[in-house]
Amino acid sequence: MAQLLPITKAKQKFLELARRNQELGESFIILKDGEPVSALLPFEEYEALLETLDILETEPEILAKLRRTEKEISSGKYTTWKKPRRKNG
Repeated sequence: MAQLLPITKAKQKFLELARRNQELGESFIILKDGEPVSALLPFEEYEALLETLDILETEPEILAKLRRTEKEISSGKYTTWKKPRRKNG
């Protein structure tokens, strides 16, 4: 869960927040007058969000497929995929 910080405190502690963000994976929501205005999150999470948005934009049926799959799993109608074993020799 992201920690909430007033913008003045975030400004004072920016280097520390960036270190905690990078080394510990902590996220921060920056507030101005009590309202969220910015987020500081690990770069890997940022990239993952962008990739997810790209997938959702380029494959409009993906959400319907995900919902259908969730229903199949909850009803027990699914099969697991097993990687075929390679034959020796």
